[in-house]
Amino acid sequence: MPSRSAPLTTARAVAPDQPPVIGYVLARFPLLSETFILRELLELERQGARLRVYPLRQVQGRVRHESLARLRAPVWCAPWLGLGCHLRCLRQAPGRYAATLGAVLWRNRRDRNLLAGAVAYWHKSVAIAERARRDGVTHLHAHYATHPALTAYVVHRLAGIPFSFTVHAHDLYCHPTMLPHKMRAAEWIATISRFNQQRLRALQAHSSAPTPVHCIRCGVESNARDEAAPRAAEPGPLRLLAVGSLQAYKGHRVLLQAVGLLQARGVAVHCRLVGGGPLRPALERQIRRLGLRHTELLGAATEATVARQLQWADVFAMPSIVDPRTGQMEGIPVALMEAMAAGCAVVASHLSGIPELVWHEHNGLLVPPGDAAALAEALTRLQAPALRQRLGGAARLAVRERFDLPTNVGRLAELFGLARPAQVAA
Repeated sequence: MPSRSAPLTTARAVAPDQPPVIGYVLARFPLLSETFILRELLELERQGARLRVYPLRQVQGRVRHESLARLRAPVWCAPWLGLGCHLRCLRQAPGRYAATLGAVLWRNRRDRNLLAGAVAYWHKSVAIAERARRDGVTHLHAHYATHPALTAYVVHRLAGIPFSFTVHAHDLYCHPTMLPHKMRAAEWIATISRFNQQRLRALQAHSSAPTPVHCIRCGVESNARDEAAPRAAEPGPLRLLAVGSLQAYKGHRVLLQAVGLLQARGVAVHCRLVGGGPLRPALERQIRRLGLRHTELLGAATEATVARQLQWADVFAMPSIVDPRTGQMEGIPVALMEAMAAGCAVVASHLSGIPELVWHEHNGLLVPPGDAAALAEALTRLQAPALRQRLGGAARLAVRERFDLPTNVGRLAELFGLARPAQVAA
């Protein structure tokens, strides 16, 4: 009979001539707004990875990215209640099962959201532990340090499979409960900015053996970047685009205030907001209240639609703020990378990791978060085609040098034991 303290199973050895099998734990998949995760999976497969994808919830939306069809990895969504795997786990390692369940409930007790997730996803976590073992997974990686990383932690405890996770934004700024415990148990941690890296290392300041924290940035595909020539300056209104989910921390209300200031000065602006989310009714009311003309909410969109909108735009705006209610803020927005890769002039908030991408007056303009007047002033400056073209050209170069998808995913591949990547600038 197995030891009460031993894992339910142990990870299978990999044949020397076979690449390891990497399992990915995701909160929802395929999620339209998380193109960066789909691109990462596709690029890992291109670099030779064998993948298995385990979403905690599967998205059944009708609108999907065309590139999803290229993903070869099997996607398996665990049942909400799989009694068989629980009975098998209890029979083989009852002590480990009980201790792990107690740990995740106790350590998340102070965060209502994380505690609810620990309860809701416990059954799925146990099922994924059994399935990952059956699939021959040798390493598990989770995107986000909240529910997905907790699931990977549970799988590690029950099945002995080593794990890692990528930290983005809300999972660090809003829900850090139990994060130090997850970090100690992980093989390594990735995060998308130096700003985050410093915060995560500070959580381990007193540890005698801190878990490595790697800054591995999200990236933009080279082919998409190379096809996107800078848009020629044309006479007419300033074409302003924002892409992002309609949530408070994205700062759309500040952007609409700035458009109102420009309109009051007689500056002609056509503004489009791409993205869906809970703030849409409030933003529609704000547009009516301010009497904004030529301002549209286009809803959620695919990669192809966003690319067309970027070709339409003169200026891309990312007016992010810190949500005063939750503390939520940006990491480094992938939509901002895409705009810069397309040669679009950008204006963004000087916040969190954004200055690691946008260098003020060099490849874009930065403004204080929440300052509609400063944003309006920056947009007024960007009426000048020469300034837009200079900033847009430098923006494309910056993305090519520091946010290239194959290079940055190659660094993940190296950590997974798959390949030795090319160097990427910090």
